Amino acid sequence: MPRLFPNLRLAFFLASSLSGLACATTQKAPARTPPPEQAAAYFPLLPGWKWAYEIEKGGDKILATYAVLQQIGDTVIVQAGEERNGYAILPEGIARREGLNPGDFLLKTPIRAGASWPLAGGRAVVISVGQDVTVPAGDYANCAVVEETRTSPDRVLRTTYAAGFGPVTLEYQVSNPETRRFDVVLRARLLGLTRPGEDPLGNETTGSLPPIPDRIAPNSR
Repeated sequence: MPRLFPNLRLAFFLASSLSGLACATTQKAPARTPPPEQAAAYFPLLPGWKWAYEIEKGGDKILATYAVLQQIGDTVIVQAGEERNGYAILPEGIARREGLNPGDFLLKTPIRAGASWPLAGGRAVVISVGQDVTVPAGDYANCAVVEETRTSPDRVLRTTYAAGFGPVTLEYQVSNPETRRFDVVLRARLLGLTRPGEDPLGNETTGSLPPIPDRIAPNSR
């Protein structure tokens, strides 16, 4: 899931025709296998993958989609509403593409509980692996929870990735200086997905992908 990953845009476009995608595929947890350690196993970024999410923000619920359009070398292009964003598929893991250079890693091998890596202004930590998670799209086994913590302002992004399927939940919290607590400003849950070759919407995309934020202005809470 969540622009999709580089910058927070706390404005979403209402999806107008998501029913086909949201209901396209639901999952049941497969037979138990050891959690994979390769970062790429937790986020399939082959052209043709699409995800539909329910976004909760400010008491409202919004439907949104995100689609993998193409791969050029080690760069994958993702359609998020009217935007196209790049991700670098590297031996070390999956990183946000910042111009011609890789940026922060979303996932970095090995994916093990306690593993961590640096981010711009913060750090990512694998909180747990091998978790079972249930969302509207179905039941998922071997999920890894990754927590990104950053400063200026203090905020936490917690994403659950299901092995073989991608992000299934997301929660974004920002520190409230008045209460000295973290407020949840965004939640996302997977409603449905389609794999390459089984998309009922063809090349059509609708709505806007929930941005996975890594930066937010202090007055944007």
